Amino acid sequence: MALTRTDLNKIDDLLDKQELKFEKKIVEFESEFFEKIDPILKEITTAREERLLIENRLEALEDIHQTGTHSLATI
Repeated sequence: MALTRTDLNKIDDLLDKQELKFEKKIVEFESEFFEKIDPILKEITTAREERLLIENRLEALEDIHQTGTHSLATI
């Protein structure tokens, strides 16, 4: 039995509805995913910034105390 034009249109409509449902689910998943990952990424960014500040501070201290001791300790 061959499919008629009406049958093909119904199949097309059903596929369109399924596609819309799928797209809606993907958008919901994407939204939930980004809501959960955003705080984690912010924390990582903050940790990197803090690490850079600490590294710069250590380098400055190493420049000041090149021998590894405080300059007042020798007085």
